Amino acid sequence: MDLGKIVFAIIGFSSSFLFCVPNIKKWQKKQVAAEKLKIVSEALEAAEERAVRFQQRHDRILSQICASYLTNTEVVEALAGARATMNQALDFAVELRKIQFRIIASFPDAIDVLLDTSKQTPTNIRILGPSRGA
Repeated sequence: MDLGKIVFAIIGFSSSFLFCVPNIKKWQKKQVAAEKLKIVSEALEAAEERAVRFQQRHDRILSQICASYLTNTEVVEALAGARATMNQALDFAVELRKIQFRIIASFPDAIDVLLDTSKQTPTNIRILGPSRGA
């Protein structure tokens, strides 16, 4: 048995592993960023749906005021509360959108994000590595 061949094989495998570690770390960072983007996208979609529900509620209250021509204090308070809640929901959606853009900007390599034109939220995320090009 030739001990030299075994030693050189071990050295070769060790050095090839050391060359692969930076690529593995980059891949892992991309996977974490993609997962964060997915979570933020889902939260953003839920927040936008919530904002739409609040807008519909606000419109319903406003139409009740217009239909009855009465300005009941409870209805006015409900309208003000609905407007404040709707503004909070919209602010939350805006903050989630900013987080989403920061995550996309943090990718070290190019990223392809295909947007669903009806919702304007990422539906298909493809990360391009340096070997594929931008």
